Amino acid sequence: MTGTISYNLYVLRVERKLSIRKLSELSGISKSQINNIENGKQHPTVYTLCCLAEALNVPPYDLFTYCPP
Repeated sequence: MTGTISYNLYVLRVERKLSIRKLSELSGISKSQINNIENGKQHPTVYTLCCLAEALNVPPYDLFTYCPP
């Protein structure tokens, strides 16, 4: 995890106790793509960010600015 989006995606997913597999099912984004985003190997499109945010039940903005409690 190298960037803000990568880190925030990981934290939000773990806080919700979601596996990459479950997030993939909820979002329609492949497991490998989620893994690559979390590991900073791939930059997500706006569409991908929106799908992931919806599956995590957060506004897309949180993927850029989320600060864990």
